[in-house]
Amino acid sequence: MNLRSAAAVGVAFGILGVGSAFATFARIESMGKNTTYIMDDVSIFDNPANINLYPNYLIGGFGPYTQNVPVGENQDPQHPDFGGIFSISMGDENNPDPRLSIGGLFGRFSELTMYIPDVVIGEGNTATVTPETVTNFDGFLGGTLTNGDAWGLHVYIAHQDGGYKTPSGTYQVDKNAYASIVQADGGLNLQFGGNIDFEFSFGLARIQYGPEHQDFFDDGDFSFLAKSRAFFTLEALDGELVPAFSMKLIQAPGIEDDRAMAGLGINVALDRGFFWLGADFIWNKMKAHDWMIDDITGVATYNANNDEDPAWDERKDIGGMISFGIERNIWWDWFVIRVGGKKSILYTQCDVDDKNQGKNGICNDTGNFFSTNPLADGSSEDHVGFGFGINIEEKLKIDVTVAEDMLFRNPFQGEGRIFSRIDATYSF
Repeated sequence: MNLRSAAAVGVAFGILGVGSAFATFARIESMGKNTTYIMDDVSIFDNPANINLYPNYLIGGFGPYTQNVPVGENQDPQHPDFGGIFSISMGDENNPDPRLSIGGLFGRFSELTMYIPDVVIGEGNTATVTPETVTNFDGFLGGTLTNGDAWGLHVYIAHQDGGYKTPSGTYQVDKNAYASIVQADGGLNLQFGGNIDFEFSFGLARIQYGPEHQDFFDDGDFSFLAKSRAFFTLEALDGELVPAFSMKLIQAPGIEDDRAMAGLGINVALDRGFFWLGADFIWNKMKAHDWMIDDITGVATYNANNDEDPAWDERKDIGGMISFGIERNIWWDWFVIRVGGKKSILYTQCDVDDKNQGKNGICNDTGNFFSTNPLADGSSEDHVGFGFGINIEEKLKIDVTVAEDMLFRNPFQGEGRIFSRIDATYSF
């Protein structure tokens, strides 16, 4: 994990709007790497009311395949997930609303994991590797009213206590191993006339970790998340205008991270395709004490011994981001190709406490500089993406993100990976 790089990117996790397109993480990574201005099933994690848009719906994927793969070797992707949404209509043949929906997903790693260090130093300067959470469960409950307005509730629990995973894949005892993320949020999806849809969600989260065992229900630092956006139909363009706003106030041991995003975008239906474009204003302020980050490996270490006399470093980012995505059916109606990109430019100001000079925290010195999102590291945050999708009878949909270096390899060495993510959905 590289917390400082994550701060430099400054990508606000946008609020997802109203629509009818089916999508996945692979689709998002292929066409713009930003979900703010389009509708997709990933939106259920930002506004749980949107589960009502995907009744009787299964989703799953192998997870990101972005780790370094030695030449001539194969590895499994990281963090696979699967789940589904099931709905019961309480209406009639002409109107399925009101409707009750319930859903769940196993295996997803929340973006809040970026605030959990890789190593924690405790009493006696003993270093404990922070365990990877294993419960990782999203639960959903939602419904619609007779007029189609939707509501939803969501809980996310990612927890590990008392053990760690060995390189061989087995689990062993470590009484000090502890990491926990709990999030609860609710949202609304409201319709105003036939041309305006509005979304709003609000959530609370608790992030905890070692260096020692804690009870699951211990009080911790609480974080607040709020997101909203609206879709205004533009009939002249056969599209929608989308203003959006999001805010995160994150608190975890040794770190505080406040982020805000305001943006405006547009999405347009094309002949056999779809296009979207968005511009965001980004403001971030991060404070941390006793965090040390290795510039080469990205390993983050937190020293929990200085909580009573902390020396805080502060980092502020202000700037903007442009992103776009396009997809189009080619050759056959069941085959779609996608491409997109995003570019952020942030002006960063660092203010390092005198006690922390040269310690390589979120900043290693006081000063200013410009930063941007990763140029080409194969992650979901870098500049460009490319992929394709397969649609079988509007039921089974498979989305694939193509590895960005695939066309630049020596085909006789068998090097690298071909795809970086594969997801699938099934509607029944």
